[in-house]
Amino acid sequence: MDGSEARSASRGLGSPRVDIEGKTDLAEQYVRSHLDQVRKHIEQGQVKVTAAQAEIKNWAEEKRTATGDKIADWKVKRELQNRAAQAERYAAAAADVAVAALVEAEEAALEAWLARQEAKSVLPNKASELVR
Repeated sequence: MDGSEARSASRGLGSPRVDIEGKTDLAEQYVRSHLDQVRKHIEQGQVKVTAAQAEIKNWAEEKRTATGDKIADWKVKRELQNRAAQAERYAAAAADVAVAALVEAEEAALEAWLARQEAKSVLPNKASELVR
């Protein structure tokens, strides 16, 4: 293929750089939008997470003070159902805190991606430096 055929063939492809840059812009818009949603989710769930953390702390304190004698006393008083309910609340609270941590990790990952994109846009392109 001679030079004119190559130029002719490439005209139908458009500019790959423009296509790639356009997709990067779309990706950045999507990431920013998704990051906003994640932040709203974190903000809305903060009260629930705080309550869950308090529930975990209460459970840990209760568990520390639960001696064998106390458990035997619960059996006599048939309070084991209450203890089971407390254990279930603890499990649910721990799950809430874990989910919140995952959402915060997602927020951090999105922020890192945006920071990397910003750094790429500010730093000179190494490929263009080689051409100069």
